[in-house]
Amino acid sequence: MMRTCAGLLAAAILIAPAPVDAQASQTDLAERVMAWLRDAVAPALPYPESDAEGVLPRDESSTSPWMVRPHAPGDRSIEVIANPLNLANQQRATRAMAEILASLGSAQRRADAQYERAVAEAKRTGRSQDVDGVTLADEGVAGARIDAESHVTIDVEFNQPAYRYPVRSSIAPAPSRTIAIPGATAVIAVPSNVYRNEEPPGEERYCSAESILFLGRFRAAGVDRLAATSFVVTASGGVSETEMGLRSFVVRLRGNDALIAQILMTADWARLIDELQ
Repeated sequence: MMRTCAGLLAAAILIAPAPVDAQASQTDLAERVMAWLRDAVAPALPYPESDAEGVLPRDESSTSPWMVRPHAPGDRSIEVIANPLNLANQQRATRAMAEILASLGSAQRRADAQYERAVAEAKRTGRSQDVDGVTLADEGVAGARIDAESHVTIDVEFNQPAYRYPVRSSIAPAPSRTIAIPGATAVIAVPSNVYRNEEPPGEERYCSAESILFLGRFRAAGVDRLAATSFVVTASGGVSETEMGLRSFVVRLRGNDALIAQILMTADWARLIDELQ
C-alpha cells in the first residue's frame, strides 16, 4: 500500500503544471505590447527603416522626410528620425546651423570678456578666478529646436499602479483641443515653446512638443504645477505590471509637432484598445 501511494504521488508530481516564470511572462507581454504598438502606428509612419545605427535610411532614399529605427529585442520605444539625405531636411539643418553659430559666437565673446576680467583681477589681487568656457549648452534654443524637430520618440509604459511624467514648459500641459481618439481615456498635450529656466535664472530653454495618450483603466489623471515652468502629468492605473493581461497603457510622444499630430490622428489606436482587458 505504501508503495502504491508513493507511486501515485510521483505521478502527481510529474503531471503537475510547472510554476509560471513571472519575469519571462512579463518579457513576453512587453514584446507583444511593442508589436501591437508598432502595428498601430504603422499607418502613420509609411517611411523606410534606418540602418542599425539610425544614421542613414537602409534603402538610401532621399525622397522620404523620415526614417524609423528598426526594433531591437527589449526596446520599449519607437524612434523616428529625420532623413539626412532629404533636401528639405538639409536646408532646415543649414538654417539652424547659422543660428547655432551665432549663439556660439555670443557665448565665445562672453567667455573672452570674462577671461579678460579674471586676468585683470588676478593681476590686481593675486587671486585666480574660474572662467566659464563654451559648451554644447551654448548652442541655445536654436540647437535644442533643431534636435527636437528632427525626431519623434514614442515611449510606452503599461500596467503601472501610477504614471508620472515631468514637463518643463512655459505652457501648462492640458487635454488636447484638436485631437480626439475614440476609446482613449485622455490625450494630454503641450506645444513646443521657449521658457526661462529657474536655475540658472533667466536662461532660455526649449520645450519640445509632447503628447501623452492614456488608454485603458485609470482611476484618475491630471496635471499638477510644481513651479512657474515645472509641471507633472500623473495618472493612477490601479494595477501592477505583474498582472498577466494588458490593463492600462500610456504612449508618450515627444519631438516634432507636426509628426506627433500625424501619428495621433492616423494611427490605428483601435488595435491597441482591442487588446486591453
